[in-house]
Parts: sequence; structure tokens; C-alpha cells
Amino acid sequence: MTPNNILNMSMLNELDFISITDHNSTKQLKIIEELQESYDFVVIPGVEVSVLEGFDVLCYFRNFEDAKMFNKFLEPRLNGSWKSYTKEDQVITDIYDMTLDEFDVPLTSTDIPYAQLVKEVRRLDGALVLAHVNRPSCTPIGVYDLDSIDFDGIEIQPYKKDEYLEANGYLNKYKILSNSDSHTLLTIFEKDQYLELEEKTIEAFFAYLKG
Repeated sequence: MTPNNILNMSMLNELDFISITDHNSTKQLKIIEELQESYDFVVIPGVEVSVLEGFDVLCYFRNFEDAKMFNKFLEPRLNGSWKSYTKEDQVITDIYDMTLDEFDVPLTSTDIPYAQLVKEVRRLDGALVLAHVNRPSCTPIGVYDLDSIDFDGIEIQPYKKDEYLEANGYLNKYKILSNSDSHTLLTIFEKDQYLELEEKTIEAFFAYLKG
């Protein structure tokens, strides 16, 4: 899952928008920013944050500088354990996919309460999407009444998506994103969802999400 391989697989799958949302870090986005100019799709700077309450949130930013600034807030609040990972799994590469460094603090979780995450993302004019809400082990559903918290949309994994929405029809009132949520190159899917946007830009994506 090196930057060039991810971007090339996305190109082969003819995607229009991608967002590389590493868990609890934006350190690799500097290289993604350098490489993305060579591709025709739009790269939305992002990160997947594991909040204190035990669920994941996709945080999207309007530009790479905001995403890198967000990392200054995020990194001191890492509190994870290695579990099945080691620092050798957390490599930072250069534009040639060669390892520059290893991140030696576990990226598995943070101590950030959701309300604090919202405040920081909003300060940077970013967007929040509740990740894979149909994954029972890592969803805010049951932790919160969704109408009581601030977010811009929900993400539902494609597998049995229609059945899940049929059984939980109240979720249809929210903006729904569906993507590959890929952790391997071979599970980066072809286009799964089409959005009605004014143009193929980050700003149009934000307008859709916040509209």
C-alpha cells in the first residue's frame, strides 16, 4: 500500500475521487500531494481518526496544508497499543516508494473525545463522516443518538449495503458515502457510487457534503 501503488491502482480503476485516510496520521500526505499532480482524479486530503468513544471518523480537508496542520493536534493524542502491528508496519515513504522512516508510536487509537475532534476539524473548515457505521464493532450507532451530534455524512461499506439501509431506513436522511474502505491494493474497487457534483473538484465535493 505504498503511495505510487495506491495511486496507480486508482487510475487503473478509473476513479474520479479518492481519499487516502490513514489511521490516526497524515504524515504520508506530503508525498501524496507531490504525486497527485500526475493523475486525473481528485485527491481529497483526509485521515481516519479513532476517537475515545471507540468508533472511527473520516476527516476530510479542503487542502493538504490543513490536513498537515491537523496532524499537530492529532499526534500528541495517540494512545494505542501495537496489537498485531509493529513499527515496521508503519513506514513513511518517499516519492519512489522507498522507506524514509518508521513511525514508532502505535497508530491504533487516540484519546480524543468526539466532541473535541469535531471542534478541531470545524476550526479548519473540514468535514466529518462517520466511518463504516454498518460494522458492529466500530460504529457510533448505539453510542450516540445520531441526531444529537455534529457530522456531515455517514459511510457504509458496500457489502450488503442495500440490505442494511432497508433494515435501518432512518439513515437515509443523512448524506451517505460508500467506498472500498480498502486496506489492500486488490480491494481498491472500481466506482461504487456516483455523486451529483457541479464539477470535479474538492470544493464541489464539500458543497455536496455540506449542502
